Amino acid sequence: MNKRKYNITEEVKSFGTNYKVEMWDEYGNKRTIYERTVELATERIYDWWEETEERNERNKVHNECMVKMFNK
Repeated sequence: MNKRKYNITEEVKSFGTNYKVEMWDEYGNKRTIYERTVELATERIYDWWEETEERNERNKVHNECMVKMFNK
C-alpha cells in the first residue's frame, strides 16, 4: 500500500488566488481539486481520506465488472 500524501500549490490568477490540491490515498488513488482557501483545501483532503475504504470498494466492483466484460 501507498502512504497518504498531499500537495497544496498556491496559484495566482487574474480573478484571485486559488490553491491547487493534489491528494493520494493508501491505494494510490489521486484526486486534484482547486479551493479558494487553505482551510477549505485541508477540509477536502480529510473528507477525501475519510471516504478511502468506500471508494476502494466501489473501485473493486467496477474492476470486477470490467474483467467480466472483457473475458466474455
